[in-house]
Amino acid sequence: MGKRPASYALLVALVAGVYFGGAKLGLSLAVAHGVITPVWPPTGIAIAALLLLGPRYWPAVTAGAFLGNATSGVSLGIAAAISVGNTVEALAAVYLLRRINFRLSFDRVSDVLGFAVLGALVPAALAATNGVTVLALADSAAAHPYGPRWLLWWLGDATGALLVAPLILVWATRLPRRLPGRRIAEGVVLVVALAGAGAAIFLGGLWRYPYALFPLLLWASVRFTQLGAVTGSFVVAAIGTAGVVSESTPLGSGDDTLAVQILQGLLAVVAVSLLVLGASVSERDAAAASLRQAAVGLAEAQSLAHIGSWEWDIAANYVKWSEELYRIYDLTPERGELNYEAYLGRIHPGDRDYVREEIDAALQERRPFETTHRIVLEDGRERVVQGRGRVIVDRTGHAVRMVGTAQDVTERRRVEEVQENILSSVSHELRTPLTAILGFALTLKQRWPTLTDEGREQMIDLVAQQATRLERLLNDLLDVDRLRHGRLRAEAQRTDMGELIAGVLATRATTRPVEVDAEGVVGILDPAKVERIVDNLLANAERHTPPDSPIWVKAERNGSGVLLRVDDRGPGVPDSEKEEIFRSFTRGSASGPLGVGVGLSIVAQFAALHGGRAWVEDREGGGASFRVLLPDTAA
Repeated sequence: MGKRPASYALLVALVAGVYFGGAKLGLSLAVAHGVITPVWPPTGIAIAALLLLGPRYWPAVTAGAFLGNATSGVSLGIAAAISVGNTVEALAAVYLLRRINFRLSFDRVSDVLGFAVLGALVPAALAATNGVTVLALADSAAAHPYGPRWLLWWLGDATGALLVAPLILVWATRLPRRLPGRRIAEGVVLVVALAGAGAAIFLGGLWRYPYALFPLLLWASVRFTQLGAVTGSFVVAAIGTAGVVSESTPLGSGDDTLAVQILQGLLAVVAVSLLVLGASVSERDAAAASLRQAAVGLAEAQSLAHIGSWEWDIAANYVKWSEELYRIYDLTPERGELNYEAYLGRIHPGDRDYVREEIDAALQERRPFETTHRIVLEDGRERVVQGRGRVIVDRTGHAVRMVGTAQDVTERRRVEEVQENILSSVSHELRTPLTAILGFALTLKQRWPTLTDEGREQMIDLVAQQATRLERLLNDLLDVDRLRHGRLRAEAQRTDMGELIAGVLATRATTRPVEVDAEGVVGILDPAKVERIVDNLLANAERHTPPDSPIWVKAERNGSGVLLRVDDRGPGVPDSEKEEIFRSFTRGSASGPLGVGVGLSIVAQFAALHGGRAWVEDREGGGASFRVLLPDTAA
């Protein structure tokens, strides 16, 4: 708004008017000496206005100061010269405060002290020197004696800055958007109590008991920080000044000006003290909030990384755990205090001595340690934990504390074991067909002339079978990688399930009986991926059933899709493994060759690409019934 000329002029006029009103109030008091008064609120108004609106609003200060002084009985020249000093005072305060990175909210102790010196005392000295010197050069009686008049001017401006500017700045920058009703009620009660106590002390004759105000002022500063400090100080200052001017509060040996001067000095000290207290409370609250935020961030980081922290007070035998560590051990903090023995009791008996020996050695040698061990949860489950710690010693070298972390590495250890098993099984699955292909190829090369036509055809068929097996394994591994990176999509078309299953069976060299029931079943599916589903389910059934055991393949319409079933008479799948076997590189515990563990994972993921799912049930009469629901997919 202030960037438009009309708005700028309006704000200049508004600030000038407020400054003029404050000036007339100070000059109208009985304690004023011409244009010099110990009560000068306009200084605080000017400094606050330029800090909030910017230094370019200095004409408002000049105009308000000129009008205020010109209407006080001095000549226009003197009024103009004094207004220059008032403007320089406000601009100097803004410049100096910006140099120290001053915050308008007074939420740091450094802001309060910086404002007291650079925003009040130093600029006020500039205005006092300019004003009294101008009056002295004009041979005005108000400038004599020079020293006391300079002190009166300086104290009036400095006190005005300390009492009024913080009030405006804090209310302009720290007023909360929302306040609970109880807080508002508390604030109203506090202001009323301060006003009542101030009136009783400064206007009601109880001036001998000013210390009764301090509990209320401390309450304001502690409960409402800077809002309470500036408001309380201003209320007490206004009532106290009124009491001295009305002679209800006898200070200063009968000299009203001296009495106001003493009171204003005391109130300025009280105001600064309360601001320091409020800033200290604000800094404490900010530090507490920062600590809470850091604690929340640390807890979130520990939760994401599954790392908990701990601390062991060796002398008191007290162990402190972080929230994540309780989660890892499946405990709650309400279970009571922990100690070293309780911690050891959670370790798997097979690893307990190893962990104890490592910790004892670390304590004796004052060195860090690291262990990887199992823990036992209350329900009997086991987890693998990697622990790290170090010893904290005192000045004499005695071990007083031990701190460290514990990370749940159960999944990582499981993945490592799976990877080792995968490497072993993949190498075996690759080596077997490669060995067969190489053996048959060498036999054909070396004994080709001596082999019969029938023998040659048998060996070539065996080579083709092993090559097909190898190709299927490599395709499965490649599909696992493509699925992991999201590179596969279902490309649906009209698919006859009977023809598709027959085509799959034609490519498989198997002598076992396979009964198919899929005639006339048509779906809108991705035929290539459904072929892989059927092929992998057949391979799984062949792998886990005797050579002469039949396999049943059935496809039927199910709602808006196709339900595919592959049943066998094998050992079946334990309930505990019925979900696990559809995960990548997970192999069942049933007897027989286990394979790599990717076939059923591909079945489940290809079904998911169609918007369907795969599962296994127990077959009536024994064996397993693998089922895949494939909803029709829009082509």
